[in-house]
Amino acid sequence: MLSQPIFGDRSLTQAFYQAVIDRFDDPLSLSTQALLRECTLGFAPSPEGVKTFFLIAPNLEAAEQLINKMESILERVAELMAGVGQVALCVRPADSAALETVERQNLEKVPTDCLACKFFSIFLCDCETADR
Repeated sequence: MLSQPIFGDRSLTQAFYQAVIDRFDDPLSLSTQALLRECTLGFAPSPEGVKTFFLIAPNLEAAEQLINKMESILERVAELMAGVGQVALCVRPADSAALETVERQNLEKVPTDCLACKFFSIFLCDCETADR
């Protein structure tokens, strides 16, 4: 008799993505790590089906600071997250009352009408073959 798996597909996927997110900021600068701790991070496909890593900043100032660090963020995503084709840097508008009533830990889905996003494509190059 075969044993039943401990995790279902969904819980295994969630555990995997949580582990990736937990390791994401390890090699980044301390200032970038501090900014990312203020953000909500997650994955979702775009309407075109491109797997997207979302950074949801708590305010416009934090989003602007993250834009200045986007090159290192994109490099880290490309290194750690195979198959992710873009990063979306989002910000909750200051007058977003809908999110103020929801605790951050209990937030499973952010209403799309409460976000403004800028997308950054990840361009992968196979540097070993490019050098030959």
